[in-house]
Amino acid sequence: MVVGAVAVVTASLWWVGWCRFGTTLAWLAWCWVCALGCSLVVTDLRWRRLPFALVTALAGGDLAVWLAAAVVEGLWTRLGFACTAAVAVFAVAMLVQLWVPEHTGGGDSALYGAIALHLGWFGWDGLLRGLLTASAVTAAVALVVAARFRSMNSRFPAGPPLLAGALLSTLIA
Repeated sequence: MVVGAVAVVTASLWWVGWCRFGTTLAWLAWCWVCALGCSLVVTDLRWRRLPFALVTALAGGDLAVWLAAAVVEGLWTRLGFACTAAVAVFAVAMLVQLWVPEHTGGGDSALYGAIALHLGWFGWDGLLRGLLTASAVTAAVALVVAARFRSMNSRFPAGPPLLAGALLSTLIA
């Protein structure tokens, strides 16, 4: 049941991306992020973990597509910005994790970096809009969970809303 639902969601997201990006390398990156993102969502919901191997695969595949785009289209500054954004956002996320380890995990920090790599390809607007959207969706889920369990210390898997917000913002980048 879960496998079928994930397959339908992934295929639907690929179609939405094709409608937005056409048959471009940006669509290939979209498909990669959607496929690995759906795996991460299921894993985070089921086991409350974002395995570094999956997050690394998400970032590595995305980097490979953006590298191909830089070679084919000569967009080296975009690639440089995306990589710089990924490193900077990952570093900030790790500092937040060190500061308040009870509220975030290492997988969440790594996912922020991977998301920043993807969003950074679309420039400052795409990066900032994407990070704000991803963080806003995650904050909204946190408020709902806190209200539901009547505790500000309620825990929830942050990967799904982070990915949903990032993907949503990519469509409008």
